[in-house]
Amino acid sequence: MAEPTRTVPDRADRTRWDVQGLRAFAVLAVVVYHLWPNRVPGGFVGVDVFFVISGYLITGHLLREQVATGRIALGTFWARRAKRLLPGAALTLLATGTAVLVLVPSTLWGQYGRELIASTVYLQNWQLASDSVDYLASDNDPSPFQHFWSLSVEEQFYIALPVLLVVLTAALRRTRGHSPVRTARLLLGAVVVLSLVWCVVETRTAPGIAYFSTATRAWEFALGGLAATVLTAPPRSRTTAAVRTGGAWLGAALLVASLWTITSATPYPGTAALLPVVGATLVVLLGGRSGLAVPGRWAPVAGLGRISYAVYLWHWPAVVLLPIVTGHALGTRDKVAILVGSVVVAALSTRVVEEPLRFSARVSALPPRRVAVWGVLSTLVVVALGAATLGALQVQQTQAAAYQRSLEDGDVPCFGAAAGVGTADPCTDPRLADVRVPVPSAAGSDDVNRYACWSNTTPDFNVCRLGPSTGYTRHVAAIGDSHNNALLSAYAAIAEERNWRIDVAGHVGCYLTTAEQQAPSDAYTASCDGWKQAAFAWVRDHPDLDALVVTHAATKSPVIVPEGSTNEATVVDGLVGAWRNATDVGVPVLAIRDNPVARNDVLTCLGRMTGPTTDACDSPRSAALSAFDGSAEAVARLGDRAAFVDLTDRYCSASTCPAVIGGVVVHRDPTHVTATFATTLAPYLGDALADALGEVRG
Repeated sequence: MAEPTRTVPDRADRTRWDVQGLRAFAVLAVVVYHLWPNRVPGGFVGVDVFFVISGYLITGHLLREQVATGRIALGTFWARRAKRLLPGAALTLLATGTAVLVLVPSTLWGQYGRELIASTVYLQNWQLASDSVDYLASDNDPSPFQHFWSLSVEEQFYIALPVLLVVLTAALRRTRGHSPVRTARLLLGAVVVLSLVWCVVETRTAPGIAYFSTATRAWEFALGGLAATVLTAPPRSRTTAAVRTGGAWLGAALLVASLWTITSATPYPGTAALLPVVGATLVVLLGGRSGLAVPGRWAPVAGLGRISYAVYLWHWPAVVLLPIVTGHALGTRDKVAILVGSVVVAALSTRVVEEPLRFSARVSALPPRRVAVWGVLSTLVVVALGAATLGALQVQQTQAAAYQRSLEDGDVPCFGAAAGVGTADPCTDPRLADVRVPVPSAAGSDDVNRYACWSNTTPDFNVCRLGPSTGYTRHVAAIGDSHNNALLSAYAAIAEERNWRIDVAGHVGCYLTTAEQQAPSDAYTASCDGWKQAAFAWVRDHPDLDALVVTHAATKSPVIVPEGSTNEATVVDGLVGAWRNATDVGVPVLAIRDNPVARNDVLTCLGRMTGPTTDACDSPRSAALSAFDGSAEAVARLGDRAAFVDLTDRYCSASTCPAVIGGVVVHRDPTHVTATFATTLAPYLGDALADALGEVRG
């Protein structure tokens, strides 16, 4: 970041005012995108601009040191980076982590605690990349620490670049024509080519990882670094003022265009990132003596550029936490307050914390080892806060589990699905009447995921067996997506109580249909298609099955509707085509209607409840069951070779689908039921499957 800004530079002023303006543009684009995404759909490219600026500034600094002294002092370099970045980051993390413990329902502590620790050690980008391919974490809401992913990528660049320069310089020291600038160009050029190619490939095959991966973002830093090698090297030719000005303004035009030509639907980063990255590179390469320096000198622009790092740090926690505190979505007044408040808080933290430490003579005199010690200590303090959050969550989950066991051991007749909220004679129990929310903190992790029954992102058809291997009375297979595997605890109870053998197989976002499902990447599509073909073959190879049980998420992985058809027709045709793999070999199909969905913030809502009822967190029946399932229609097409199983009356009354039924939280996220509630469904699901078997088997 530049030195404190002056609106009128003197002759000795070497501030890159165009870069200062570029900082202001980048942070304003990001903040406005987070507050008004529909107004500036591509505002997230501001992060790419920051990457280019960092590559340019850091590479230039390292090369100037190397040219002047013949070496790169790694310890001194990292100490300067720590003094620049750690104070603001640590202050933001401490303040936000404390706010999470005080203001945020415990249902979110697990995710937030993990991300707080990952952000503190600058591995947040890999935490988010991991969550993007982990189906059980893919529905996570944005956390107040999520924006630290880009800072994590930057920190990893700050570590890797000087080390690679030192190593490559040592390797090429005796090479003819060796120079620090040529070495840097060789290194950065290779990074640009390799990283860009990998970025394009990864965006097509694994877009979640591509967005957060250091490997797919490295070329953006490297391109900015190449610009620094041009400006650092001795001049060989002079570009005309017209060329410099034209190139700089072209770069600015590309940046502005990227705000509206790139949207959240654009595969990103991929080739689309070339637009803002090339634009920013042109500005840092040619903007120094162009007209772009003029707006950069304006006091508001220069001031925003000066505090851009702090604005980026402070604005996002407010975007995430304010709706949780108020209980409603951000309105215009809220957004304006966040915008203004972020600038004010950023200015204060910059003036009071960051710059005094950064420019302090005492701090500047600290040797790198002492800076490292203080950096480790501050990191440990913040990590301890994250660990405390996870520890408090563990205590609540233990208490919740003990509460559940006490109800089960006490033989409460109306526990969970036994309440029968939609039946003619619903069950109530006075022991549940005064329960506020029995498992608010535990519900988000209340799932059963036996990996032997699960195929995450591979085409492998993994099947697990529940119940006895011999001597069973019925042999059925339950195959589907995560909504099928969410019923694992129910299937296990049915197998044990009824002496059935139940083979279970599931795949993330993939179920038995011949329709083409929408998917986030080509690799995902290939994985799903391969798994389905393996499932069809497995069913055909098991004609001795008493039935094939199927269910799928009506709200996930929608199908691609061919021209001239409708969504409903495509869904039903796909189900019928897939199920005929079973019926054609004499295996009947039992189709379970998808469970109702909950409101998006159901767990957060439950965590805010302070009274004895949770009605405010319930969902209208019409909304909870609005998605087209298609199972009933497909069963009707197959006639007496299929039966339909509908347990809606265990989830919903005539008008409402409660968030808590019989003392049990129904959903662990908006679409998946908790394992506890699924277990309480077992008697009713078992009866329904037995009745359906009687229909199709006579």
